[in-house]
Amino acid sequence: MRAATAAVPLHPSLQKLDALHRRRLRLLGALLLLTILGTLLFEVVIAFTSQDGASLLLLGLIVLLMLSIVAGVGGLLWVLNRWLSRSLNAASQLLRDCAPQAARLMPIERASRDGVLATVCPLAGQPAEPVHALINPSFRWNPPPRLAIEVRLYCRNLAPGNELVALQPDGVPLLGKVVDRTAYNRQQRVLRIVALVLLGAALAGIWVFGGVGR
Repeated sequence: MRAATAAVPLHPSLQKLDALHRRRLRLLGALLLLTILGTLLFEVVIAFTSQDGASLLLLGLIVLLMLSIVAGVGGLLWVLNRWLSRSLNAASQLLRDCAPQAARLMPIERASRDGVLATVCPLAGQPAEPVHALINPSFRWNPPPRLAIEVRLYCRNLAPGNELVALQPDGVPLLGKVVDRTAYNRQQRVLRIVALVLLGAALAGIWVFGGVGR
């Protein structure tokens, strides 16, 4: 007996995002492949022009290295594609399962690599505690808002850690998640400290080894 499971299509408002991320992945894969093939062709020309045994040996090592890089990049693109597809499927499930509620998104910080931190204000009634959300975390699905906008909000529960989808007046979706602002600010401070420590260690290493080389 064979069980047939039909794949649930994405919500219509997310289909453009799905096409966008697949197109970006194809372009990224093509760019990396062309870069690797160009490097390999350059090494082949040098090896056969010099007709040196050492050059041919180096060519063989480069070919093995390139094959490893191609396999690694292919694996990373596959993982990224699955992660993005999972995010879109989760957002599609929210749009299908949750009843929309009118809300206002008010950005309170400038856009960063993580996205935009915004205050979520349901128009039907203020929650007991201020609710904050990180819009477009980890990936630029759509440009995050710069000013306060009214949206249709889809979320199972406005508690930290829960995913949300906000449909803008033009129907363009914004993906995000509810966060605890105190914990988020603490995490950002820790990341900045770690980045400064790594930068200081790198500069110290360059200074020490540069001094030894002289």
